[in-house]
Amino acid sequence: MTAKIETPDLMVYAMAAEIENFNTVLHGVSSPLPVLAMSVARKTHAPDMVYISGAEGVDPELDRIYPSSFDARLNRNAVAYFGLHEAFDLAQRGELDVMFLGAAQVDRRGNTNLSVIGDIDRPKVQLPGGAASAFLMPITPKVVIWVTRHTNRVFVEEVDFVTGQGYDHRLEAYQKNEIVIVSNLGVMNFKNPDRVMQIQYYHPGHSVDEIKEKTGFDILVAPDAAETPAPGQEVIQLINQIDPDGVRSSEFR
Repeated sequence: MTAKIETPDLMVYAMAAEIENFNTVLHGVSSPLPVLAMSVARKTHAPDMVYISGAEGVDPELDRIYPSSFDARLNRNAVAYFGLHEAFDLAQRGELDVMFLGAAQVDRRGNTNLSVIGDIDRPKVQLPGGAASAFLMPITPKVVIWVTRHTNRVFVEEVDFVTGQGYDHRLEAYQKNEIVIVSNLGVMNFKNPDRVMQIQYYHPGHSVDEIKEKTGFDILVAPDAAETPAPGQEVIQLINQIDPDGVRSSEFR
């Protein structure tokens, strides 16, 4: 009998799959899953990717992760140091390929919210803010958003505040830039003529119907929707090796 693959490991593997060899990839703050995804990609199918750490190291020799994705130990033996503010220039020059971002809300057109829940003048919840996402999201060729709680409070018809721009808030020049969402239930993208969210993959143990039920709008289903490819045992071992303390599970508590 095949052992059940834990949700964090499925998400890490799905996120890693969005990275291609020779990509330049950046993660931001509070990003244990992206750190793992980038590390897995570099040690498997994308050995020549350029890894830019939120802790400001380039291609560090990452042997394990820590609770903070800004931990200075993540920069050991980095080939260079790259201030996070310099990522803005990198993206503006078209030299950043993939960016990992979080979100408290995502809507059907790919807008994200990390600013406030409720009315901007009297918010119910004050969120940490989007940092670089307002600038980077529309100009980065691929943005991978990860969400550890797929509910209809997170996946909403329209976000309360647009922190990161989806397809209805982008200039025509950036309409082709890709948004991918990896949640604890599946993988969603916007690869349809109307550029609205659709289900591409559903994780093992979950279903299209469950994703629909837990999404706060009428989400589409891709014609070739399928079960999320599962990592092999060697990838699971690699994830455990890089994260022996189970830091990746902290995002699900």
